[in-house]
Parts: sequence; structure tokens; C-alpha cells
Amino acid sequence: MDRVELLEQIRSLIREALHRHGAAPDGSVHEAMLIRNGFFCGRRFETDGFQAIWFVEENEIKIYGRDGAIAKVLALDPTQIERRAAA
Repeated sequence: MDRVELLEQIRSLIREALHRHGAAPDGSVHEAMLIRNGFFCGRRFETDGFQAIWFVEENEIKIYGRDGAIAKVLALDPTQIERRAAA
């Protein structure tokens, strides 16, 4: 899977997780790249007062509620993402 396909899978997972935690399903999701010490380290997604952060090196996504508290941590299994992309 190339980087574009991976990013689309991550976006899809995040949209689903945000909606499961109460974000409006029709809301637009704003996205920003995260840079640490000059290097790409992830992406932040925001919609309807909820946030999700994809930490690339840690291979996880943290979902934050409207109050800013962590609501869920998703550990990413690269093989699951690849299988999902193939489906």
C-alpha cells in the first residue's frame, strides 16, 4: 500500500471513530500535519469539538472528546489497515 492509500485509510478510521464518539456525521473534518523537531510526526483531525491525533511513530490514534480528555486510544495494526484497503 502506498502512502496515499494509507492516509485515506487513516482518515476513514478517524472519521468513523469520531462519529462513534458523538461527532456529527455530516461535519467537515479539518486536518493539520504535525511537525516535531523539523520532522513529520503525525496528523491532527478536528470536527464538531472533537479531536483525533494520529501519532505515526507510535502507530496509534488518540481520540479526544469535547472536554479535551482522551476518550479512546486505537493501536494500529498495519496488517489490518492493509486488509481493509483491499476489501
